[in-house]
Formats: sequence, structure tokens, C-alpha cells
Amino acid sequence: MNKIFRTSTKLLGVVCSGLVIGVSAIPQAVMAQQQPTASLSKVNPCPSIFYEEPHNNRVLVPQGCPPNAFTQRQATQGISPRETVPGTPSVSVIQPPLPEKQFDPVATITPSNGRVDVRLKNNTNAAIAYQAIGHTRQRVLLGRQEVVLRGLPVAITITAVRQDGGFLRMTPTTSESGLLELALDEATEFRNSQTAIRIQQDGQVYLN
Repeated sequence: MNKIFRTSTKLLGVVCSGLVIGVSAIPQAVMAQQQPTASLSKVNPCPSIFYEEPHNNRVLVPQGCPPNAFTQRQATQGISPRETVPGTPSVSVIQPPLPEKQFDPVATITPSNGRVDVRLKNNTNAAIAYQAIGHTRQRVLLGRQEVVLRGLPVAITITAVRQDGGFLRMTPTTSESGLLELALDEATEFRNSQTAIRIQQDGQVYLN
């Protein structure tokens, strides 16, 4: 009887030890799954807004992003070579030419320590979605309101589009040292509309 009792006790000890090891391993596995990745905190340089209407047919995407419909149409005019998107060697896209190779600058601003402030004045009655690509998420500027984007590093691209689908005209009105003011007005025709502005490292300003 004592022998049977001792054998049962040993078996019970082995089972309990296994349970302790199994239970202690569960929190570690859960913690490993809950570790956030650093990449989630980064701003996406190729946001999905570029591939949604009306941006898809009105905005040039930044270099390194897959082309949207508007970028592809520009490329078919024979202006730029093919390049491979970093990290995806099997995918090649056609890159549009840089703004300074297409248009003349509409203004010049003097960056302060490589940074600029941009004031957007919405002179329409429509809400306008805007974004400093790679540095802010998409935001909304209500009609007849204004906002100042401070400390933007150059070079920088800013997009703006009316949420009601109407045309928009972007006009530089002030170009002080370190500050660029843009008037956002209603455009009556597609050919007169702009949805993006690019500030180069040398302070030259281009519209798309």
C-alpha cells in the first residue's frame, strides 16, 4: 500500500511540474504577440488617398510610390524612365519628372534651418482635405478657415482637395522668410485647378 502511495505521489509531482512550466510559458507567448512594431508609428509616404477619387485622376504621386491613374497618364507623354520601387524588385513603375522639369516656380521662400511654415487659407465654402505628405496625416480645413503648418522640412509636398469634388486653385499670396501663405479658391475649370504644391530644398515653389 505504501509503495502504491509513493508511486502515485511521484506521478502527481511530475504532472504538476509540467503544468507549472506550461502556465509560465503562456504569458511569455502572449507578450511576444503584443509587442508593437516600430513601423506602425511611421507615417505612410504613399497613403491610399492617392489612389482614391478625385486624387487618383488629379494628383502626381511622390517618387517611390506606385503610380495612380494621373501619374500614368503623365508618364505616357514620354517624360520619364522606369524605376524599381525599393524593397519590391519585381515591381517597376514609371516615375513622373520632377516639378522643376515641367513648370516654372510660382514663388520662392527662404527656409529657416531647412524648415518652412505654410499657412493655408480656405476661401471657399467647402471643406478641404489637406496633407503634408510623409509628415502629417490627412486633415480637414472647413470653409472660410485657415491653418498654419509649422516646421515642415524641405523638400515637402502638400496636397489639398475639396471634399465636395469641386475644382480648387492654389495661389501663393505671401512669401516671407520662412513663411508661405497659400490662398485656396474655387476653380471653374479642371485645367485651372491644382491639388498639390511642392516646396524644394532651395525654397522654390511649384504647383501641380
